[in-house]
Amino acid sequence: MTATESHQISRGVGILIPTRNRPDKVLKLLDSLAGSSVKPTQVVIVSSGSDISHVVSEFVSKLTIRYLHTDVSGQANQKKLGCRLLDEDLEWVVFLDDDLVVSTSCIQTAIQEAESFENDSKLRVLGVGLALPPTTRVTKENGFTKLLGEIFGISNSIPGAVFKNGHAASYLECKEVTSTQWLNGASMWRRELVTNYGKNLISTKYAACEDLIFSYPLNLKGKLIYVPAARVDFQDDELTNFENFSVFKTAALWRLYFVSTNPGFSLPFFLFTQLGRNLFGAFKTKESPLKFFLNASALWVELLYLSSRKSRIENTLRNL
Repeated sequence: MTATESHQISRGVGILIPTRNRPDKVLKLLDSLAGSSVKPTQVVIVSSGSDISHVVSEFVSKLTIRYLHTDVSGQANQKKLGCRLLDEDLEWVVFLDDDLVVSTSCIQTAIQEAESFENDSKLRVLGVGLALPPTTRVTKENGFTKLLGEIFGISNSIPGAVFKNGHAASYLECKEVTSTQWLNGASMWRRELVTNYGKNLISTKYAACEDLIFSYPLNLKGKLIYVPAARVDFQDDELTNFENFSVFKTAALWRLYFVSTNPGFSLPFFLFTQLGRNLFGAFKTKESPLKFFLNASALWVELLYLSSRKSRIENTLRNL
């Protein structure tokens, strides 16, 4: 199947890019999209901070772009706005962070593999994970920290699984098309599904685990797959930021929210796993390990208190 044939059988592919104060990165991402073997039908950019219309204007002859500059901050909030701007007659929508670039065949490969999977399995594919370089540090650690991950349930032993403690295992190391229970932010979705993006998210400036919260329930309704040949790359090297305690805390609070709002998950398992995350964070921080661990221990007590009532969790998230 050629790129042209793939484009013809599709109702269209939209791209959604939230961004804030990174015009140079948006330029590189748009340049990679302009070179895609399957041209996007529509690109929606939602920008906060500085206005980047001068960057967008460079690509109006190459891409069909709808641009919105807003005072609304937070990637999840920007995605909510962007989903409202997408054409209704699209078949697929690709979520891309502004610090990525797509390979020439990325979109084409993702569509072809979704169609192939459906033909073979007779099951409808709802979402496709694109192939980022692995960002989880669990796969890059020594024997002791890997053992620590196994003990506390923070391993990737079942790629793409979401465990009862709320841990979402990475699937980015898989070499073949793989069924998953969740997808990260670099992903492609059926157009009708993104209408409800953010429905279960509390309005806050910073949301962690938003992709897990959005994607996990959808895996109960249809198939999610990871396609390792649909390559996207970071413009700069990136690893999960364990050193920043505010990021660590926010991720823990959102993970608690996820576990408490989805049936089949265990708050005791979550709290046990958080002890392991506390140790892991203390090992990896560039600041004082003792200070990090003491702060993380105080956070664990807070999580224990919040876990007894869902309204407490929601109020805490609103105040982030």
